[in-house]
Amino acid sequence: MHWLLPDDPAARQRRDRTLLGLFLVAALLLVARAARKQDGVLVRNQEWGARFVARQDPYADPAGGPRLHGPYPPSYALVCAPLSRLPEQPARVAWALAQVGALAASYVLLRRWLARGWPTVAPHAPIAFAVGLVLAGRYLLRDTAGGGGNLLYATAVLWGLELVFAGRAVAGALLLALPLALKPNFAPLLLVLPLRGRTSAGVLACAALLLCAAAPAVWFGSEPWVALWRRWLVDVLAYGSVVDLARADLVPDGFPVDVDGMNQSLRAALGRVAPGTWGLWVARAGGLAALAAAAWATLRGRNGRGAWFGALAFLPAALLASPITWKAHHAALLVPFALLAAEALERRRARPLWAFLAAYWLSCGLLSEELIGKAWKQALQSASVVTWATLALLVVSCVLASRPAPPVRADAGYPRDEP
Repeated sequence: MHWLLPDDPAARQRRDRTLLGLFLVAALLLVARAARKQDGVLVRNQEWGARFVARQDPYADPAGGPRLHGPYPPSYALVCAPLSRLPEQPARVAWALAQVGALAASYVLLRRWLARGWPTVAPHAPIAFAVGLVLAGRYLLRDTAGGGGNLLYATAVLWGLELVFAGRAVAGALLLALPLALKPNFAPLLLVLPLRGRTSAGVLACAALLLCAAAPAVWFGSEPWVALWRRWLVDVLAYGSVVDLARADLVPDGFPVDVDGMNQSLRAALGRVAPGTWGLWVARAGGLAALAAAAWATLRGRNGRGAWFGALAFLPAALLASPITWKAHHAALLVPFALLAAEALERRRARPLWAFLAAYWLSCGLLSEELIGKAWKQALQSASVVTWATLALLVVSCVLASRPAPPVRADAGYPRDEP
């Protein structure tokens, strides 16, 4: 333990060099692994983008197969069209390098937040980040294997919030808007801005989001673009009203049928327990309650650490409220996990928090298919273990947001309310 958290600056420097070396080795392995991958979401993204570039219906399979990427909005063209212009192998490598860059950007963001709110832990930021990597490791491996974008999009959203609270509203709004135009499942984080008194930045972000959503029409054509959006919205609303997500005859074409328990949203979890209209309405109420709890935590955490725990509570809340939540989506929890580790490192009576992190890792990280086999993995999926753990994470975040924070400097840079 002394090697992990040394008091001597020279010893910390040696530790950090060792951890950096391990990170670089892991990054190279991730890129090499992605380069060898066959099929996966990146290939489907390229297919989707190629149809868009050809001004064809990007969702439709010309061979008469099922529709492609139904849950993604038409503005997904902003990333799929450029990918479609690259050969598959260079596209995989470029995307994997961007994911490694997102990991590095997450670490820089963590260091900034620790320097403001956890100054005694800030010298040990690599350890807090390493704990976050361990806790989110299973999700990161899934996200980085075949070209997933969850880590990239979540990192951009968090940096967008950081820039807004640093006084760079325009840059922050743009950085918030782009990933939400690609994948709107983290759109609830926009609520952080008006809740923290940054209403003008929220308006800018919404305007930028509309601009991103409309921009591909310049190439595709305005009328067919509007038709794509209209059909997508109709399908999304139809999917949101399906009473049994495991029935292929009820799920709109191109949307996932929950036959193997992979969907870890609150909607899917409750549907497995209570399928039918009753379960649907309970899931809707639960999703709204999760978002309301995050909003309460954001308001409760007026300044200091509580402000960030409140804002980050929207990440698990959004994962619960979204009707489609794969395990790879939980890669977005890397920074919250690292902040929880920092909180546990600093507090003297942190045993309950460490116990929670250990229980989370055991149930959601360690018990993977490689250890317990496919049958047990599917059983845990069907039991929605990740869903209930995400709900517990939301509760922990709300509790920490409401705790009184120690005194901070006037220039600490927390997301304070505007006067």
